Amino acid sequence: MRVSVVIPTFNRAILLGRTIPALVNQQTHDFTYEVIFVSNGSSDNSDAILKEAAAHYPDKIRYFYIAPTGGPSAPRNFGIRAATGDVVIILDDDVLPDADLVLQHANFHKQYPEPHHAAIGEAYVPPHMLEDPISVFHTFPYDEVRKLDRLSYLHFWTCNVSVKRQFMLEAGMFDESFLYYEDMICGYRLASNGMHLHFLPAARGQHLHQLKASGVIAKGIFTGRWLYPFVERIPERAVKKRFGILSMDVGTITLAKRLVNRLGFRIVDNPLTVACLKLLGGTGPKRSRITDLYYFLIFRRNLLAGYYEAKRLARASRRPAVKNATSEWADRGESE
Repeated sequence: MRVSVVIPTFNRAILLGRTIPALVNQQTHDFTYEVIFVSNGSSDNSDAILKEAAAHYPDKIRYFYIAPTGGPSAPRNFGIRAATGDVVIILDDDVLPDADLVLQHANFHKQYPEPHHAAIGEAYVPPHMLEDPISVFHTFPYDEVRKLDRLSYLHFWTCNVSVKRQFMLEAGMFDESFLYYEDMICGYRLASNGMHLHFLPAARGQHLHQLKASGVIAKGIFTGRWLYPFVERIPERAVKKRFGILSMDVGTITLAKRLVNRLGFRIVDNPLTVACLKLLGGTGPKRSRITDLYYFLIFRRNLLAGYYEAKRLARASRRPAVKNATSEWADRGESE
């Protein structure tokens, strides 16, 4: 068996010094692997670092550069097409893999050799980053998936996922017109073609998120702007339930509860509440329930603003919302 690790990357020079050594020193057993970095128009020192790494580790590292697209879909697709492995592991560029991450994914696919079996690993926030208030946005609901034998396309989280390459080429790939929620759209395509998605908690990596407190507003707007076209693309009840969409599809009782919650949010989200939370330590350096509530209010407010902006633009132009995407929508709140 051969495994290809595909990593789309953008301006991660600050992390590559840690991730590259971890990637080239993965444990192996009866298989070989390669690591494919696809730089999506990086403007920092990433490309120089990756070129040097590819020269230093020619049997492990492959490096490609493509023009900036604003999202990870195009570089992922490029890397998958360039891959030589039977199995593709897709990682985010801010994931520092444990020493056996590749081994765990490889063992899974040996156990489940059929094309339609895929697995998500676990991306965990390391202890030293858990005190960061912004870590509230980077904890995945793994307790939810631990209870499931078969995960849905809504769990196709591409920070740490593996799939048979040929199955991905024939049944999936990423929609390059989407800058966000592209992973779930890909998961939907794969699930429609019979994907059985498992949870593989042994395949772990640290999520070294780079979101700044100053970027929460931009993150909220960006997420909301892409939520609307995502729901338009996949208007299923499961999607609407997952993301709190106000729709009769979710059922009368659920809709009534959401309307009450939305009203409560509007009442709580006001300048006085925000000011009080600040006084109580909402902007402090250490995570607490106060910081969680403070940043939730800011994020949620801007997510709703972005969602309804995208909805208004789509209806005004009578075109799919994704067609109204502009370059600044690529701001995920990580820029200084």
